[in-house]
Amino acid sequence: MTTSLPHSLYIDIHLIQSYPYSNLNRDRQGAPKSAKYGGVMRARSSSQNGKRHTRRAVEDATGIRAMRTRGVPKAVAKRLVSRGWNEDVALTAGQMLILAADVKGLGIADSQGTNALLFLPESALDELAELADTHRGDITQAAYDIDAEAQKAAKKSTRNTNDTDSDADGGGEEEPAIGESSTLAKYAKKVLPKAEVLSILQSKNASVAAFGRMLANEAGSTVDGAVQMAHGLSTHAASTQLDYFTAVDDILEQEGTETGAGHMGDNRYTSATFYRYASLNVTELLGNLDGDRETADLVTAEFLRAFVTTVLPAKSSGTAPFTVPHLTYIAVRNDRPVSLVGAFETAVPDSPQGYLPASMAELNRHAAAHHRFLGTTGLVTHAHSGLSEDTFDALGERVAGLDGLITRVIDTLAKEQG
Repeated sequence: MTTSLPHSLYIDIHLIQSYPYSNLNRDRQGAPKSAKYGGVMRARSSSQNGKRHTRRAVEDATGIRAMRTRGVPKAVAKRLVSRGWNEDVALTAGQMLILAADVKGLGIADSQGTNALLFLPESALDELAELADTHRGDITQAAYDIDAEAQKAAKKSTRNTNDTDSDADGGGEEEPAIGESSTLAKYAKKVLPKAEVLSILQSKNASVAAFGRMLANEAGSTVDGAVQMAHGLSTHAASTQLDYFTAVDDILEQEGTETGAGHMGDNRYTSATFYRYASLNVTELLGNLDGDRETADLVTAEFLRAFVTTVLPAKSSGTAPFTVPHLTYIAVRNDRPVSLVGAFETAVPDSPQGYLPASMAELNRHAAAHHRFLGTTGLVTHAHSGLSEDTFDALGERVAGLDGLITRVIDTLAKEQG
């Protein structure tokens, strides 16, 4: 069933979640990421990290997967080898498919993959392999011609080098990526149909529709993602804590020949109560899915579930930070997304009761302030649930659990969409 909406619909989801001593998201130095907000340093979990783990959870739940990778040529080559292609020719074919698209700036890196990350449905890899297979003869001949040209150029280069008195060795400069002006690109454009290759690279599925895609210099591949996700911030001031650790050498301990540690080091951790926020543009998602409401509802439900339940697994083997939110608040709006992060611009103070009670109360207070200022005409429905048994009057009705929240959202969308 296809549907168009008479107005925009947005789903805002807000979490208050306490994490123990952990390192959910590391910076370059291996320390927990941080940000300054409201004049104090906060613990932070990046939106990129949250998006990736949420996306993978949604893909696992729906079975609809996309790949963000530089490895398209090698992945296509692997499929072609399984069809009986020569390995070298198969890799050439995978690279030619990329260059046949003739996207400015998109080329082949020294690693033999693309020089930029591509994001495309997993099924696109099979489609690219199928397209290459239909042009197998031309590609194979092109591969031999390219190799012959390379050998000829190498011989010419050797002769020129022997004729010169130059003492420059040229060894300090890396070979550039293979681009649109290369011999490989010339043959690719000759033997492969640009329109068909581009069509595959531009293809999208539910994952691409939800999380978006941008390919520089190729507007047709760009998809504005329906999901907008904020960086998670601690509701209070937070600092990095140093953990000095040792590891015992079991054999030395058994032999009793040496005392002390076999290894010593230190790790950095933090503990914090986070406010996490994301918004899903239902109108955008439905448009990206060409009006397929059944798939849009499936993605919506699984996105909400994944955002609440997905574990951010960094250093999980040593910290097991497998918590769930104490408070989950979901609002469906028909005017615009509304983040409530301003509730914590003034950091929650230290308390013997911890940060959770005050954080949840501040979220409720700030939501009430929004309702007074903006009114509630743009608020289609809202509700809350979580581990806390408290009811928060500004956060809509309290429902029994996550399933109840998701059901309420999907039922509301059905009514709004007619």
